[in-house]
Amino acid sequence: MDQSRSYASPFTLLPVIGIPVFLAIANQTMISVALPDIGADLGQIRRLPWLVMGYMLALTVAGPVYGVLGDLWGRARMMHLALAVYILGSVLCAAATNIEFLAAGRLVQGLGGGGLMSLSQALIADMVAPRDRGRAQGNNAAISVLASTLGPLVGGVMVEALGWRSIFLSTVPLALLAMLVLARHPVPMHQAQGRKRFDLGGFVALLVLVFGVTAAIELAGDSQTRLLAALGAAGAVGAIATLIRIEPRAANPFFPPALFRVPAINRASVMVFFHGAALVSLVTTIPLFHAILRTDGALATATAMLALTVGFGVAGFITGNLVTMTGRTTLFPSLALPVTVVMVLFLSVEGATLARGPLIGCYLVTGLSLGTVMSVMNTIIQHAAPRSVQGRAAGSVTFFRSIGASVGTAITSLVLFLVAPAGSDAGAILSGGAGSDPATHAAWQSAFQATFVAIAAFIVIEWIMGLINPARQVE
Repeated sequence: MDQSRSYASPFTLLPVIGIPVFLAIANQTMISVALPDIGADLGQIRRLPWLVMGYMLALTVAGPVYGVLGDLWGRARMMHLALAVYILGSVLCAAATNIEFLAAGRLVQGLGGGGLMSLSQALIADMVAPRDRGRAQGNNAAISVLASTLGPLVGGVMVEALGWRSIFLSTVPLALLAMLVLARHPVPMHQAQGRKRFDLGGFVALLVLVFGVTAAIELAGDSQTRLLAALGAAGAVGAIATLIRIEPRAANPFFPPALFRVPAINRASVMVFFHGAALVSLVTTIPLFHAILRTDGALATATAMLALTVGFGVAGFITGNLVTMTGRTTLFPSLALPVTVVMVLFLSVEGATLARGPLIGCYLVTGLSLGTVMSVMNTIIQHAAPRSVQGRAAGSVTFFRSIGASVGTAITSLVLFLVAPAGSDAGAILSGGAGSDPATHAAWQSAFQATFVAIAAFIVIEWIMGLINPARQVE
């Protein structure tokens, strides 16, 4: 530990990082409950998914960008900028008169939200002692579960009482409060070494990569747009090749090659990728699983899934504190992830007929075991990364998790609909029509079993990456 530096308590830092993290995560969950009202008001229902996707795309790109800018110009200054961009996006969303305007506002919000996520992680590395970072990550996990739990509930109440625009305006006072708290809290400044030149080539390649992957995923399912999907995939491959070629020569690269030559960091990055793939695929698959095979309504599904999200946050909080208490890191996910694999495979076999109580218990155990990962991975990356690139290291976590989520969801959706019976009416299926014909029901059950097996495969790879990560302890 650097004895010349003064560190803050994880609890002292909590308001500085807690409010931005809450804003970034709650924004993702509040919008979901407002989609039907937005569609009824603005029309163009088929474009509603872009209100979620646009935010995630912008967040994926913005995370590494703010990481670099934070390293060059200071974390506090960039956090103020991210909050200002977030506020601008919220106001644009509230003022939208059509779906295109609203989608543009969501993109602006995502450009701010990516900074809130990555800079919060970098501030932990700047201001919290290495041994205490596990506790800080645990606090972060508790905030995440609070945001994930309260977001839909608060959003639903506000939409019913004040209309869908209120969910965007309600975040503005909280963002202003975050700016005030940050201004009143001393944040250490550091000077970047060398030239403060922005990696424009890396930024363009990153944009092409993210949007190319998304285009390939979104357009591949329609025969009329498969050529565009192929062009998107080719663009993404070209962007990867470009990043590999230009990043070693860039003055301030988004992904410093030296950073990813550290075994602890490159294995943690792969683990974060598959963690995003597993978690988001699971959360995306379960509502369809409930609607089609269990014929549950939205409220029954949401309350059952609450056990998953709460378990996830509670595990993150506990694991982070255990890291601080024991100094151990990969021990916790290495022991817990096999339990997740067993639970997911059990769901694939018995989930359709399981009584509600045992099913909720299964979700709780799944959340508790899968939730041991991110606190540990963030702590490892912060501990292993040089101080000069802490922002880029934090930004890479946001990037790999988001990309993993997109790729994993695409793969599991592909598996589900390849095995599922063709030609069924979507409205009938989602209202329980799959159960009227035993053959159709059996085909859908096979499709979900294959999907859960794919998710279990993501978790196995995640577990292997944890086993071979050399960063087993922090001092």
